[in-house]
Amino acid sequence: MKNLFFLAVAIGGALAVVGYFGWKLLVSVSHYLHDRRQNRLTRRAAEQLRAQKEEQNAGRLDNGCEHRFGQRLGGFPPFACRRCGLEQERPAGPCDHVWRIDTESAPGAVCEKCGKKYKPIPSEQRF
Repeated sequence: MKNLFFLAVAIGGALAVVGYFGWKLLVSVSHYLHDRRQNRLTRRAAEQLRAQKEEQNAGRLDNGCEHRFGQRLGGFPPFACRRCGLEQERPAGPCDHVWRIDTESAPGAVCEKCGKKYKPIPSEQRF
């Protein structure tokens, strides 16, 4: 009788351990599938936002200027058009900077909308 009791306890304990690990496996698979679905939705929303920003950015650059990006003139910021002063990508923040050469101190540029000043780092300048 004792042997049967201990055998039942051992089998019950083994089943409890297997059940616990089975439960943990199901929970982890459930979390994985939920995270995967959330990542897919987040990626889709990010792609839509990126497409919307690219569309707004394209409309922003249609101002009649034949843009020349990447060619630095004096102290202009990188990726700013040296003709009209707009940057190739809309900068983060509330101001869509329009850069002009700073006449008070050279080299440098100043935004004509918000007054922000840009001073290039001498090691970044390419002549």
